[in-house]
Amino acid sequence: MFPPELSIPMLSEHSTPVEYAEALGNAYYAFSKRDERKNGGHYQTPASIARFMAEWSSYSQPRLRVLDPGSGTGILSAAVCEAVSESGTVQSLHIDAYEIDPLLANLTLLVLTLSRDWLIRRGVTLTFDVRQEDFVLASTASLAATSKEKKTVEEVGGRCGEYDLVVCNPPYFKMGKRAPLVLKEASVGHGQANIYSVFMAISAELLAEAGRLVFIVPRSFASGPYFRKFREVFFRHVAPIAIHLFESRRDVFKNQAVLQENLVIAARSRTEGETLCEGQVLVSHSNGAHDIADRERFPVRSSVVLDPSSVNKELCIPVCAEDLELIRALRSWPNTLRTLGLDVSTGPVVPFRATAFLSQRGNGAATVPLIWMHNVLPMRVEWPLTDTSKPQWIRNTPESRLLLVVDDTYVLIRRFSTKEEKRRLVATPFIRGGLDTDVLGLENHLNYVRGVSRNLDEELAWGLSVLLNSTFLDRYFRLFNGNTQVSATELRAMPLPAESDIQAIGADVRTMLNSRISPTDLDTLVAQTLDLTLELAPSRS
Repeated sequence: MFPPELSIPMLSEHSTPVEYAEALGNAYYAFSKRDERKNGGHYQTPASIARFMAEWSSYSQPRLRVLDPGSGTGILSAAVCEAVSESGTVQSLHIDAYEIDPLLANLTLLVLTLSRDWLIRRGVTLTFDVRQEDFVLASTASLAATSKEKKTVEEVGGRCGEYDLVVCNPPYFKMGKRAPLVLKEASVGHGQANIYSVFMAISAELLAEAGRLVFIVPRSFASGPYFRKFREVFFRHVAPIAIHLFESRRDVFKNQAVLQENLVIAARSRTEGETLCEGQVLVSHSNGAHDIADRERFPVRSSVVLDPSSVNKELCIPVCAEDLELIRALRSWPNTLRTLGLDVSTGPVVPFRATAFLSQRGNGAATVPLIWMHNVLPMRVEWPLTDTSKPQWIRNTPESRLLLVVDDTYVLIRRFSTKEEKRRLVATPFIRGGLDTDVLGLENHLNYVRGVSRNLDEELAWGLSVLLNSTFLDRYFRLFNGNTQVSATELRAMPLPAESDIQAIGADVRTMLNSRISPTDLDTLVAQTLDLTLELAPSRS
């Protein structure tokens, strides 16, 4: 049943289900190879987080039906069993656990067998079914359905019925373009979707009328164009009731080579005709798993977390009163890029597709400047860079013309930040004539704001750059976005103040150009012009 190299820990008479599941997980982690775990998208849930997630369900009914669609070693199911034993209400519990890996499925079987015996001694009956199969493919019928038909457990034989609770740490990996047809029918992906979002979407459909789901997942689903369709599908079925944000990218899955901003989301099934703006969402945060018991809690109106009028259905996650005040202030601003007659595009030069045109040195009119993300610093462009291997010129030929943009006034914005960098928005004005060229190249890791129904004048470009580099907009952006990517979609949705105020900021900053402009200077300028308090823009570390 188990390979001899896998050391199965001995059971103690005092072992709890979670303790045993964690011991089995540690044994599996020591036995398995890193590449195997990565390819399967398996990351072991710490015991503290498993118990924390189990606390977020409701145990007020005598019979409970639970789905664990990616069980691993069964630690989340074990945590639910412990929570059930303390409820004083649940008399019987059934768990359906899916795990495609044969070894992990057998470890789940061990954990649930222990849990059954452990619960019997506490007056609770546990039945379970460990299914060694692909949860997504096994749920084809649910994905294909256009509406959720109400069925009893007996009618569906336990396979596609409704669940009172879904608890899951789903696998995490990108699916290729040749994903099974069932994933296309789910309509939750854009480009190369990530498997964890499919688990969430299916689970939302499988909830009972008063059901809840609790997932620990990367924050990446909460914003951006790649998960827009998923959010539309997901929040059609459920409404968030609690969100816990982990501030550290390393601490949650420590020693598992994970560098990702994660959160736990709890949601309940929506009732017919219910709007998303009803009720509250309890938001909490901690640095990681080790201090989750000391988490700070903060109730937020549902309409703030998930604006029902939002086309993109992005999650906003404020964690303190200052965040709420910042949201109120910026949402009162009247403009966006488009109302100002502007738009944002992505740099057209994709280096690996344009290698024939890139050049390490200039050659008169035959080459023109190529601006990379690394050339863009707050409020200035440094070009050419001498301490880089990245070509600083691109050939100006009839074949490369489609990759070049005309020399004009733009706002250049980095599309990516480094993994651990707190700052997401880095922008600079690019003023027409500054590099003495008719055309230039903008590399694909840059966004650039350009005029559409009007010219982008210099003062507006300077003012927009100050705003984007201010802590006010950077902090606002990070309330929605936990990724390292800054998409054009998100920039288009960014609120902006009156045009006269932006131009006033631009005019003022140009008088400061002879001295080095600090981040505090930018924040002070924005605060004074727009009547904001610097308490909403704490100093950066």
